[in-house]
Amino acid sequence: MTVNKSNNTIQAAWVALGSLFAFGFSIVSSIILSRYFDKTDYGTYKQVIYVYHTLLIVFTLGLPKTYSYFLPRTNDCYVKSLVKKITTVFYILGALFSFSLFFFSPQLAKILNNPDLELALKVFSPVPFILLPTMGIEGIFATYNKNKYMALYNVVSKSFILICICCSVIVLEGNYLTAIVGFTIASLISLLFANYLKHRCLRDKGSAPTLVSFKEIIKFSIPLLRASIWGLLLGNCTSYFISRYFGTKVFAEFSNGALELPFVGMIVNACSTVLLPFFSQKNYESVNAKDEILIVWKNAFEKTIKLTYPLVMFFCFYSYDVMEFLYGAQYHISGLYFRIMLISSFFTVIAYAPILIAIGATSFFSRVHFVGACCVIVLQYTSILLFNSSFVVTAIYVVCKGVMIVSMLLYITKYFNTHISTIIPFKTVGLITVISFVLSWVTKLFSNNIPVLNNSLQVIMVSFALYFFIYLIASNIFRIDYSYVMKLFSFNKK
Repeated sequence: MTVNKSNNTIQAAWVALGSLFAFGFSIVSSIILSRYFDKTDYGTYKQVIYVYHTLLIVFTLGLPKTYSYFLPRTNDCYVKSLVKKITTVFYILGALFSFSLFFFSPQLAKILNNPDLELALKVFSPVPFILLPTMGIEGIFATYNKNKYMALYNVVSKSFILICICCSVIVLEGNYLTAIVGFTIASLISLLFANYLKHRCLRDKGSAPTLVSFKEIIKFSIPLLRASIWGLLLGNCTSYFISRYFGTKVFAEFSNGALELPFVGMIVNACSTVLLPFFSQKNYESVNAKDEILIVWKNAFEKTIKLTYPLVMFFCFYSYDVMEFLYGAQYHISGLYFRIMLISSFFTVIAYAPILIAIGATSFFSRVHFVGACCVIVLQYTSILLFNSSFVVTAIYVVCKGVMIVSMLLYITKYFNTHISTIIPFKTVGLITVISFVLSWVTKLFSNNIPVLNNSLQVIMVSFALYFFIYLIASNIFRIDYSYVMKLFSFNKK
């Protein structure tokens, strides 16, 4: 185990960079397919991807986190054996997933009311068997300080997906079925490349039979599976209620606005990927490592809020302009949904999952998501009867999500026998929040009184440039340290 505190920022930056490329390639592929397919073919292709990602939560059994949990606790001589054992489980689950897609495609097509989906799912069915063994490999790279491999894997694999899809659609003038075939070929390339990178990462590790049993692996992963299922229910019930009780027009407005800033998730996931192996190792090696874990966690949280809070606050003020730029003036009202959803980002930047998983609190993690899902369903349905407002329905989701995160933070403080003020830098949070709010408000007033800004894109670009410039000055005045960001662009390994 070589993850160290001084290198966490650089390692997280590699993970975030890979996620950024992955997100970019997915956007580009969507742009291409939406222009070359008619709405029926494009809808069928998107339904295939939707079915895959929905069932993926069930068939992975929460296993992707097992690498980050077990590898830091495993002697180097057993590493290859452990990785092989976990990979074998992924192959078995992938085979079950593929068979399920193939044989239950008629039923899935009926559920989604699309007869074309049956053949599309059968053509797509080999993909789970190919891709599931690549799940969780970021945990391997993070454990051994090789997150640049993760960035490389994302760039190469997503590039091949984009190339294969473009060749099948543009060059061969194919339909959604040829796009799926191209996706399958790219998935096979991704598997081969993932295996190559795993081999490079583990080439100096031993292959003695691991002492970790299949039972231990499954016992660890099942609570994470339950949490993922409750999380899926939690995330989808808002869409269900608004779609069912407020009609297609309101649902379209909600769907466009119910977004979270992509970079927030990228940064938080990057921190979680790097911190989980570190926390797992420290918690396993010594009972006296609690102080070090909390220091590293608080340091990571401070850096996260310094990067995310100013941007989240800016987009809260310009939410209507963003929606008009993306979808047109007819979706102006989507800006209110966007603003409500952005509020949740002030809570979701807290990377609570790595600590809970590292200390073995996966059952508690699962229970919180179960109770949260139940509360959201009951409260949202009650609000529809009392207020009949889609905005209230959306706000309830955000509030419940915030309460869930606070409850998990309280559990962490109890476990470490400390106070919440020792793990949350309230002074930094308050300072950045106030500065970001005031500067966003001032910038908004300024942009509203410039007549030459004729459209939402001009408003966003000019306002953000001004906001960024003033914020840099303010951060120097109030001594908000961003020097660690500059280190990411240097070759300093410390």
